[in-house]
Amino acid sequence: MEKQEINNAITEHAIYKVKLNEMVRKGELEDHHGPCTETDCQFGKWFYGTAVSSRHRSSYFYKQVKQLHGEFHEVACRVAGLAAQGETQEAEKLMDHEGHFNQVSNKLMETLMRWRDLV
Repeated sequence: MEKQEINNAITEHAIYKVKLNEMVRKGELEDHHGPCTETDCQFGKWFYGTAVSSRHRSSYFYKQVKQLHGEFHEVACRVAGLAAQGETQEAEKLMDHEGHFNQVSNKLMETLMRWRDLV
């Protein structure tokens, strides 16, 4: 079960990254609160729920993913907020190749993949 949930998280966050980039580029964001809470995405509901074993909760990867997942949502919220306020260039800057959002997102994906491979 945990391996599948981690696979789902990888897919879900990759899709969200593409959608957020597209919404910023098109100027379609009106409300930025959606990405702001790390417990509201499907992965967050599982990750912070009771389904994760205590063995995994005490692991290095769980702790890394927790920190990176929180940071992912924090930066996504900042991107969405900037875009919703019409500051598209600043939002795009966070999402570009060297941008903070892209860096955090990549670190989260890499850590999730390494964790998945150990489950």
